[in-house]
Amino acid sequence: IPIMMRSQDEPEVRGQVIEPVVAHGTKLMSMGYLSGEMPLIWRGPMAHKALQQSLLGVNWGELDYLVVDLPPGTGDVHLTLVQTVPVTGAVIVSTPQDIGLRISMKTLRMFQQTKVPVMGIIENMSYYVCPHCGGRDEIFGHGGAKLASESLGVPFLGEIPLDPAIRKHADSGTPVILAEPESESARAFGDIAGRLAQQISIQAFKSIPLTIVEE
Repeated sequence: IPIMMRSQDEPEVRGQVIEPVVAHGTKLMSMGYLSGEMPLIWRGPMAHKALQQSLLGVNWGELDYLVVDLPPGTGDVHLTLVQTVPVTGAVIVSTPQDIGLRISMKTLRMFQQTKVPVMGIIENMSYYVCPHCGGRDEIFGHGGAKLASESLGVPFLGEIPLDPAIRKHADSGTPVILAEPESESARAFGDIAGRLAQQISIQAFKSIPLTIVEE
């Protein structure tokens, strides 16, 4: 995150609270700010404590959304999240090929078992468009995530292409949606964000308790 968002400053600690780093109008927190180039070799309890600190020990203030990026698969970190804060919903990101889908589906079922609503599935690296001839190549296959969403009754949020521009701008610290807002990749991210916001609104409406009026 420090590299992709061009935000190398260390978070400030004020008393017992950590102030998030702000970049591109977004509040950020990552262990990358604290560890630098050093690897993090942690057992479960240490990762558990770090996640709790990031959730509860950071001065997030008022937010539209708090997004937590989790590693693939299932494990202690996922369980810590659902046990620490109320989770509005989970978004599953998968590549099209079978092995990627298998891992992603395990994560999806784990969230279902822990009663976390699944907002939808995104297919990453869905296809590649040649910048020279415009030809489209489905390097890792295509449509696997959409088929999985249909079979599981989960919304399909969209496809993100395998685009060198995403990597280039991430390495330079500016998201492609800001660097090339009219590009196909930027439009894909924007469309997915809109569909996800819609699903979150639907979920929030479902959670509103009904008022019973006795005659």
